[in-house]
Amino acid sequence: MKNTVIIILFAMFLLSSCTIRQDYNQQLLKADSLMQLRPDSALNILKSISPEKLSTRADNAYYALLLTQAQDKNFVVQKDDSLIQIAVHYYDSIGDTKMQAKAHYYWGCVYRDMNQQAEAIREFFIAAPLTEKSKEKRQLGLIYNNIGYIYNIQEFNQKADSIYRLMEVIAKELRDTTLWSEALSRQASIDLMKGENYFPIAEQKLLDAFVTMEKIKNDGLKANISASLSNLYSRMNQGEKALHYAKLNFSLRKDTVWPYQTFLLLGDAYYKLKQYDSATFYLNKSLLGKDYGRKSDVYMRLADIAMIQGNTTLSIELERNSSAYKDSLYQLRRNPVAKRIIEVEADVQTILQKLYYKGRLQMYLYSFILITIIIIAISLYLYKRYQRKNNLLKKDKQQLEKINQDLSQHYANLQTDITQKDMEIEKLRKELASHQVNEEQRKKLQAELDKIVLKRKTLAKEAFLHSPIYEKMQAIIKDFQDKDASDKELSDQEWQEFVAEMDMEWNNAITELCVKYQLSKEELHLVCLSLVGFPFSHLEYLLHLSRATLYRKKNLLLKRIDTNLNCEFEEILQKIR
Repeated sequence: MKNTVIIILFAMFLLSSCTIRQDYNQQLLKADSLMQLRPDSALNILKSISPEKLSTRADNAYYALLLTQAQDKNFVVQKDDSLIQIAVHYYDSIGDTKMQAKAHYYWGCVYRDMNQQAEAIREFFIAAPLTEKSKEKRQLGLIYNNIGYIYNIQEFNQKADSIYRLMEVIAKELRDTTLWSEALSRQASIDLMKGENYFPIAEQKLLDAFVTMEKIKNDGLKANISASLSNLYSRMNQGEKALHYAKLNFSLRKDTVWPYQTFLLLGDAYYKLKQYDSATFYLNKSLLGKDYGRKSDVYMRLADIAMIQGNTTLSIELERNSSAYKDSLYQLRRNPVAKRIIEVEADVQTILQKLYYKGRLQMYLYSFILITIIIIAISLYLYKRYQRKNNLLKKDKQQLEKINQDLSQHYANLQTDITQKDMEIEKLRKELASHQVNEEQRKKLQAELDKIVLKRKTLAKEAFLHSPIYEKMQAIIKDFQDKDASDKELSDQEWQEFVAEMDMEWNNAITELCVKYQLSKEELHLVCLSLVGFPFSHLEYLLHLSRATLYRKKNLLLKRIDTNLNCEFEEILQKIR
């Protein structure tokens, strides 16, 4: 029993170790609680945790995920994915959907920082259905935002627009104004590329987003919307508005050291206002950046200014530079990356299926081990229980055999005593019949005879109560009481033995009654059973007659004997004896 308990406890421990819930390091939990509102504090806590405090695989995975998340929220550009892979591999192995979704999402963010766009979009595609399953809708909105961004820069504009519309639906459902404003501004940037017919639509979306963001302190997003408005108004030849939003964008940027896109917007706005010196100043500053697309646009704008100022040679040279960067940008964007993105889209369902079965396979393995241990434990328990029960049955059987032996011996002793009493009775009767005894001796012999007869009757009754026949009668009665039927039945031989024992007990009075009144077999049995003292309700089980029939037979028999119906058979036999 002790070993069985140990096995069951081990199985429970294994089950608890296989479940998704983990008891994480308290510092990790504290960092997680600060992640949304104070990501800088969360990052500081995580940096202060020494590796020695991360004693479990779960802690290491949780730490890797939180540190990657904190760095992303603090705008730390991450160029190595080895850390987040620890979290991804662990949560994939245990099948924790919520943490899987989070890990794959931040792996995508790391790939995004590493400018590996195909790998990034693959992880976002994996994270999206997992996030939807875990009902983390805001995270799903962020995933859509990143997928839309990659589609956008790869010029899959229709796909990007569809994703941003999904993002807008989630933002409305969550009433998340920041997410909603970003979805509108992203849609507007795509509308802007569709041409002049879509400029009013883009303007309305950007203004709606801008008004909403004025109520919220989010300078980064407000700057992005301002930049889009400046770009829009520049294309609409509304220079004053373009310059206003370009300056607002510049003032809202935290990074004022190398704001190359901001310089491009200012330069372009000044160009629309025909302030060419200021335009040239800011456009040249924006050339310091490494973005080929921006360099192509800047050189084209500088070429226009050179042409306006009459410097044709410089204008042609600048146009060549613009074309060269445009070609480089096309080769960089379209050749390997776009093709790999299309391949990822085709393969993402297969990747998700592999992840699903990988997680489930381990859980099935744990479940199989656990079930096996439980089955073994139960089997051991049942086997030991069977052994214990079998031993008890053997012990009970031995005790029963001993009791039966004792009863048999006692029954044999009683039979011997009865025989002895019969001999004594016979001797006394002969002496009483002798003419050699006087009256006084006759009285003494008669008293002694009565005493011995009484003892003999008592011994006969006790012998019957210990006899196999009486035991069988009791078993038949119990069967009928328990299940209204019995497979046992007294044979003719057993009935004869029973009648003989009763006749012996009553000093042959039953035989005299039977001869005198010509009793049938059923009537004889009824008389004998009544003399034993069985309740009348039990007689129907032994004689297989209804109670009404038994009463009727008893009354008819008493009437035939011509005695009082209230009289019992014992009284009748007493008179006969």
